Amino acid sequence: MRKLITVLVLLTTLTSLSQDSLNVTHTFESTAFEKERTVYVHLPEAYFERPDTEFGVVYVLDAQAPAFFNNVKDNIDYLVWSYQVMPLIVVGIHSDDRGKEFIPLDRQLTDDDPDNYGTAHLLSQHFEQEVFPLIANQYRVNSFRAIIGHSRGGAFIANTIFSDQRDMFNAYLAISPGMRYLDGQLLADAEKWISQGTDFHSFYYCSHGTVGTLEHENAKSVSHLDSLWNAHENSTIDWQTQSMEGTSHWGVVAPSVTYGILAMSRAYQVDQYLIETFCENDDMLMEEQINAYYARQQNRLGYTLPLHAADLRYYAGDLAEEENYNRGLELINMAIGLDSKNMNGYFSKGWMLQQMGRTEDARENYKAALLVLKGQESDLPQKKFESYQSEIEKQLKKLE
Repeated sequence: MRKLITVLVLLTTLTSLSQDSLNVTHTFESTAFEKERTVYVHLPEAYFERPDTEFGVVYVLDAQAPAFFNNVKDNIDYLVWSYQVMPLIVVGIHSDDRGKEFIPLDRQLTDDDPDNYGTAHLLSQHFEQEVFPLIANQYRVNSFRAIIGHSRGGAFIANTIFSDQRDMFNAYLAISPGMRYLDGQLLADAEKWISQGTDFHSFYYCSHGTVGTLEHENAKSVSHLDSLWNAHENSTIDWQTQSMEGTSHWGVVAPSVTYGILAMSRAYQVDQYLIETFCENDDMLMEEQINAYYARQQNRLGYTLPLHAADLRYYAGDLAEEENYNRGLELINMAIGLDSKNMNGYFSKGWMLQQMGRTEDARENYKAALLVLKGQESDLPQKKFESYQSEIEKQLKKLE
């Protein structure tokens, strides 16, 4: 069987970028902390390959730990590159003293008590008044914001989502969160906000491992949150918890990032998993199911991200690989409707029609692809133009 995706690789422009263009360090005087602070920005290759696309932002706590931050950003980069998740950039927050920054003030002590050391309120101020404006002003981003925190970083996440500051982020990903600080204050706050039926309009993912003392302890916190959620189910939060069997406090990080980001993206944007699920429903067109899913999630989360034509072309091509041409055609027609100036849409449609034996329709779409290509000749390197033209003409010749 001829492979559509293999052919499409010939019709895709790849960009080679240096590491310096992908990673940027910002150092500035912080008013919140009254000292110098550092923020790291990682731009995936897709940021440069999709110049008309605005990207969401994933903020990562503990970026002062290179092994941890590199793990997270490279994992997300790969998922964005492979069209598995929504377009995202990664911003790392360098903490000078995570022991204090992720913990709120203890309400049982006075604010000026020397034992009341938490400065989470300063970190929140740092985000809202300094980091958010920096990213919005210097990068091509939309309003979507997510945060990832591991261990004590999970305490900051709990302190934020279960408070009147919950609108700081759209999505919260807590990996093996430590939430039993301050004699259970964080868990008590969670119970308060969950039990009173708060409008969260948020995605919440929480994971833990099963190996070692830390995971045995943190699993209890996650289980407690689950019990609260089950007792007071809330239609304005997409709530997901996960136990990573066989992982320790450190081993739980990598799989949690992968599963958490996949689940988060799926909550806001239709992905390949949902596309395959929709294919099983013979009673509804793909576009109808996609629109229905977006309506439900918009009502729940207050925010969704529409599919781009590039996403639809990718999903359509994958369905064609499974010889599910009818569903593939539905998606490719949606892609062409969104982007009629991309030759890949017409080429893909022509290829699918060709496999279905609809020779004349296939020929018309190959001709349309050639017409679009010729209209863009001056914008392409000559060798690329000739390569694309040769591939389309080869397919047309097969139809003679």
